[in-house]
Amino acid sequence: MSQTKFVTNTKSQFANSLAEINKNQHMKNKILIASIFLVSITLFSACHKQLDTKPEGQLTELTTFDDVQNALRGCYDGFQSANYYGNTSNSGNPSGWSALPDIMGDDFVESFESLGNWNTMSEMIYATDAPIVQGLFRQPYEIITRVNNLLKFLTPYETGATANEAKRIKAQALAIRAHAHFDLLRYFASDYGRNATALGVPYITTFDPTTALSSFPARKTVKENYDAIYEDLNNALVSFRSGGNTTSNTSRNLIDSIVVYAMRTRVNYYASQWSAVVADATIALNARPISNTSNFVTSFTAAGEAAPATEIYWAIPADNALRPGGSTSGTSASYRVTTATTAIIRSLGGAYINTGITRFNQSGIGVSRTLCWKYPGIRSFKVYRAGEMMLMRAEAKQRLADVTALSDLNSLRTERGVTNGSETGVNLLNAILQLRRIELLGEGHRWFDIKRSTKTIVRAECSSASVPSASRASKCTINPSERGWTMPIPFNDIKVNANLVQNPGY
Repeated sequence: MSQTKFVTNTKSQFANSLAEINKNQHMKNKILIASIFLVSITLFSACHKQLDTKPEGQLTELTTFDDVQNALRGCYDGFQSANYYGNTSNSGNPSGWSALPDIMGDDFVESFESLGNWNTMSEMIYATDAPIVQGLFRQPYEIITRVNNLLKFLTPYETGATANEAKRIKAQALAIRAHAHFDLLRYFASDYGRNATALGVPYITTFDPTTALSSFPARKTVKENYDAIYEDLNNALVSFRSGGNTTSNTSRNLIDSIVVYAMRTRVNYYASQWSAVVADATIALNARPISNTSNFVTSFTAAGEAAPATEIYWAIPADNALRPGGSTSGTSASYRVTTATTAIIRSLGGAYINTGITRFNQSGIGVSRTLCWKYPGIRSFKVYRAGEMMLMRAEAKQRLADVTALSDLNSLRTERGVTNGSETGVNLLNAILQLRRIELLGEGHRWFDIKRSTKTIVRAECSSASVPSASRASKCTINPSERGWTMPIPFNDIKVNANLVQNPGY
């Protein structure tokens, strides 16, 4: 989405939240030019020409505090890209952290309505020159470039009359940088272990006037990535404590200190730091607890939430255009919910069978479809919310043999109108993991969950000689040895930057 369109939506809650940084129209135009330039350098010719790394410092200098404030807006704006949280039906854009992880998992299957634009992704047969893979690799680094540009010019404003606001800006920028790097790690690293020596991604903390990758950075280890992510998140909390929490954030379109705790919870979860998961999730949940069935459904049934339920921690604004579920939600979905997952949803009942969340028996080509209905059109995308926090804490407690794990699970069940249980041991863990699948269905988590656990996908509704009309899916089994569990570093980036090492199998 262009920044011009983003700015002119004066009715959006996000614009209201950031009203104080909209004082100078010509500076917004200046940042727009810089943003357009940063986007343009990500494009390569079909002949794989090298990047033009000519400095464009005059487009990126932030000479006033208004510039810095507007630069923060540009950092947030990058998440609305179709490469990140945006998505349109049959577009073939990455939709990397909204729809793609569900497309590639086992709770959705490709319908005959699909035009096949995501087929190489859901079948996990992508190559190093796949445009979608390049979009996944490049978009977070575009955001990181914007952050590092902002931080380069921020220091002089951290004293005097601008001190508190500058510290709040710094906190948000550091959190954005950590979040973007962690999302890259999830796709391009083979191992999520806290101290893993496997290759992660380049962690960029300095500004280059063209792109974060123009300085030819090498990949860090997974451990080094975690170290840097934790450092940025911890420093974000320090800045919030010093400058105060984010103001005017009723829309939840901005990052505040509670979001940083939620971010750290998710990072801890992937790193299997179970005690830390419990500690950080508890802080987040004490501030914004899980909501009831009505509020849960409501949070997914409005294009923009003027005053969202406590359930929501951080949401990417709809801005009258964002369609995060174009391929997995609504009548035009290219991927339908599988029969097996449909059965689980029906067995749980409660909020999960509400028509604002799931719709059954929808007409389709060759088969009656179950469709996810969380993002059926223009919606804000919920990046972090309380339901995920509660499930991560419940799982962490179970793995720590904490007897209150069941209480956490039942608390969520109660708020979703689902019958409570009395599970123990491995049955409790399985119940937590099953509810995680349904609670977070269509929200961009499933493929990552499979990757960090079994690395096995079996598609019962896969087309074959015996069942030709099941779906458009043709790769019925994906096993742990598949190279696709780790995304390839894009061909163009490897060609330009000799310091980048390719992942095995590509």
